[in-house]
Amino acid sequence: MFGHEAAKLLDYVECFPDGYKNGTKIAKACTGVGIEGFPTWVINGEVLSGEKELSELASLSGFQDGDFNQQS
Repeated sequence: MFGHEAAKLLDYVECFPDGYKNGTKIAKACTGVGIEGFPTWVINGEVLSGEKELSELASLSGFQDGDFNQQS
């Protein structure tokens, strides 16, 4: 969704680091913030579930275009 380069800038937690299989427990880091489904976004301490448009994520997080310097 974000592209390889942009994804490097995100704080990301993998809730199933060994892959999801029936009976696999979700990582403690995920249960600790109340993640129950995917995708889930934790932005400024607020837990939001479901797919979001990039513009909505930018607004929720306070991201401004000038915050990112694209390098060629």
